Amino acid sequence: MAIATTRTSTTSVLNGGTGFGGLLPAYWSTVLGTNLYPSLYLYQFADFRNLPKNFGQVLKVPRSLKRSVAFTSVPATSEGSVTTTCQMSIQMISGTMKQFSFAYKHTDIVLMTALADVVDLSVKEIARQAALTVDTVIRDTISATGGFVGGSGVTTSETLKTTSILKSSDLLRAAVKLDAKNNPRPADGHYPFVTHPLALYDLQSTLSANAWVEVNKYNPAGMEKLYRGEMGRIFGVKIITSTNTKRLVSGLSVTTGSGYRSFMFAPEPFIVTRLDGVNACEVIIKPRGSAGAADPTNKYGSVGANLYFTVIPESWTSTEHRQQRVMHGSNVT
Repeated sequence: MAIATTRTSTTSVLNGGTGFGGLLPAYWSTVLGTNLYPSLYLYQFADFRNLPKNFGQVLKVPRSLKRSVAFTSVPATSEGSVTTTCQMSIQMISGTMKQFSFAYKHTDIVLMTALADVVDLSVKEIARQAALTVDTVIRDTISATGGFVGGSGVTTSETLKTTSILKSSDLLRAAVKLDAKNNPRPADGHYPFVTHPLALYDLQSTLSANAWVEVNKYNPAGMEKLYRGEMGRIFGVKIITSTNTKRLVSGLSVTTGSGYRSFMFAPEPFIVTRLDGVNACEVIIKPRGSAGAADPTNKYGSVGANLYFTVIPESWTSTEHRQQRVMHGSNVT
């Protein structure tokens, strides 16, 4: 995943010096992208759009609505027959671009005595923090959209308890609800389901023998494309774990309760702007001495990055749900 832009001054490292400065933009862009992409979990299920170049901060996307029925009439195929037409249902949805910034400042002592490349460590850590930020923004934005499925058969979030753990029957209910909304399944026939690793224990501990299929059993040769965090599959659902799954406490009906809000997705459940697009991410390296009078004795250098991103959640009617929120308790804390 190549990131578009890197800015540095004429010096090549934080503690000063010259040489190969022209190679730095491509190199640090690669370092950022290499460490950003593997840490994105929810991002991988989005419908991607490019940054709205020259169109302001608001990204506007036309979206066609799913048809619930077939065309009212289909003429017989014959020469000269005019095909009956109908209007396409279009909805405009929009999202405002946001900027996220990350930076580390290092002293001259750290730069001179560090046992590792400070710039390299900084860019890698910024990439991981940026990925967590992106996934958190997506998680919080889509948390109130889509259909609802409660753990252990619970029908409302108000009656959810710690004992309302995630079971295979909950996955079946979420999957058939997506099917009932005329959602196409992914190419492999399995809806992705993102949950917390601790909830995976609750799910697997309630399964009968041979119900769970590990990744190595259905992809022994490594030819099938896997989701990041994919653990296995069951009943037409692929299970993906992420520690950034939202923890529920106050939303449960008992004050000492705990649980999680997990998601099951049909194709195109939400829209995001590409992180590998032009000007989507920018690495900025400031060597010692670049601050001028603000740092008269060249005590500090810094490594930072800007990220430009937005997410547009599902905003359709109940007939257009492309995701299910599966809220459940957990026996493991």
